[in-house]
Amino acid sequence: MAEEKWEKAFTVEKERVEEYVELYRQMGYEVKVVDVSTCNQDCGVCYLGGGYVEIWIRKEASESDDELFE
Repeated sequence: MAEEKWEKAFTVEKERVEEYVELYRQMGYEVKVVDVSTCNQDCGVCYLGGGYVEIWIRKEASESDDELFE
């Protein structure tokens, strides 16, 4: 996802994901939620407790940002 300019924000319990998604959207970010079962990291820390997701963010492009690249 790095090639698409997504940044991993953090890993959180599924029960709390909605409040963080809303917060990031209010701050002008696009948000993607990824179940940790799709994680390909060797550490496996997220799997110990179960019920976790990763929150990935990227800044939404504004019209003024688009003008910079024309």
